[in-house]
This record gives sequence, structure tokens and C-alpha cells, in this order.
Amino acid sequence: MNNVMLDNLPTEWNGYKVNTDFRIGMQIYILQYDKEMNEYEKTTSILYLMFSDEYGELRDHPQYNELNECISWYLNGWYHDNTGSSKNTKRFIDYDVDQWRIYADFLQIYGIDLSVADMHWWKFNGLIWNMPRRLSSLMEVIEIRQKKIEKNMSSKEKDAIRNAQNKYALEQPEKEYTSEEKEKIDDYDRMMEEIRKQKETEQEALKQFKK
Repeated sequence: MNNVMLDNLPTEWNGYKVNTDFRIGMQIYILQYDKEMNEYEKTTSILYLMFSDEYGELRDHPQYNELNECISWYLNGWYHDNTGSSKNTKRFIDYDVDQWRIYADFLQIYGIDLSVADMHWWKFNGLIWNMPRRLSSLMEVIEIRQKKIEKNMSSKEKDAIRNAQNKYALEQPEKEYTSEEKEKIDDYDRMMEEIRKQKETEQEALKQFKK
């Protein structure tokens, strides 16, 4: 277990260099709910986000089951509490919809300007999920999204909660995916071959343009 107070936050997994900036993790989560992209496009994007070098080329990276493990480690390795047995997959945060709440909270609570910050994804998560609830506009909105309407509430209270939840509602996934389905990278070899062919086509087109 990595201890942020004793150890440097990791930038490699089993010898593979991983891009760990917090913006990478945010983009991966945003990709999951992008309805305009198919699974192949999402997988390709995740690979380039996590493993591309400064020139945009893919570095050596894990494959097949190891790749799934690496992605899971990257996204969730910061979390050390027990996950519990809840099967609730409802979304309570959206890095696009909640962007200004997140930005303002970090600036006001921590004095961190996220538009220019250089921060590890794990550090970002440790800070965002430990913000003082009553000082954080994001935590207050999440609390509204999570709030349950109880039978003993008055009609006025129920209406107030419903109105607030409608205001801050997030679009929910149409299908509930298992962790295995989320981590699975389908047709990996075919995908890499397609990427290689696309690169060759782009290079050939560039040569013709220069002529």
C-alpha cells in the first residue's frame, strides 16, 4: 500500500510508465459516458491518455488482463477503505457538469488553481473526496443527489428535495455494467493493428501533401 505521507506517488505500474496527471483520470471517466463514441474509440483513447509519450506515440504498455489490472489500479489505487457490498451504480458526480463547483472548491479550500495545477490523479482524489462537506459546493450537491425521500417528510420537504434533485440531476447509464465488463478491452490485437494502419495512412498522406 502506498502512503502519501511517506512515499512518492507512483508513476509506473509493473515497470510500465503511466501518465498520472489528474486530467487523465478525469478524461477517462468522462469517456465512459460519451454516447458519441463506441467502445473501440473509448479504448483507443484510454490507451493514448495513459501511455502516450510527449510526441503522442504509444509507449510500451501492459496487454490483455494486465492492461485491465493497470487501468483499475490507476483509477482506484488511491482508495484504501473497504468498498462494501453496495450494488448502487448511480452517478453522483460529473467532471463536466460539476467543473465549476470542483474548480471553486479547490481554489477556496486548498488554494489550488486546477487550471494550472500539476497534480497526481491519486492526490486529486484524496483531496476532492475529503473536502469539508459544509465548505464544499460539490459535496452539498452530491448530498442532494444522494438524499432519499422518507415517508415521514412533509409534502413541502419532499417537493423541495425533488426540485433540488431535478436541478442537479445527472444522466444515468442505460445499462449497469459489472467491473469485469468495464475493465475488459475487446479485440485488443485488432485495435492495435487498426491504430498502426491509421498511423501509416496519416504519414503517407503527409508525405503526399509535402510533395
